[in-house]
Amino acid sequence: MTPRGIDYSVYPDMDEPPAELVEPADRADYVHRVCASWDFGIVPDRETFDLFRGWREVFDLYPITTSPAYHAFRSWFGWPVAEKAPLLDTQAERLDRRERRGPDPCRGMV
Repeated sequence: MTPRGIDYSVYPDMDEPPAELVEPADRADYVHRVCASWDFGIVPDRETFDLFRGWREVFDLYPITTSPAYHAFRSWFGWPVAEKAPLLDTQAERLDRRERRGPDPCRGMV
């Protein structure tokens, strides 16, 4: 973590990551990078939570509906629930529909 609270480890594709995140699009890119990392098991530092607490406008303008981490941040901060992207169907679910077995009764648990 830098003194500004930016975790540069989420910028492996850049030789020189941004020194500051002023523009909403730059902040949205950073939110996406952090959420993608968390979605794959790398939990953000406390400083990232502190930084994002004041970024609700970015979260609202650039929703990441497929990211569990994005929804976790919103929940953590007590912000309104954002629309979630529908889950993808598995091959088994498509076959069940074709055979008219109905939806998977456990799907709501996911």
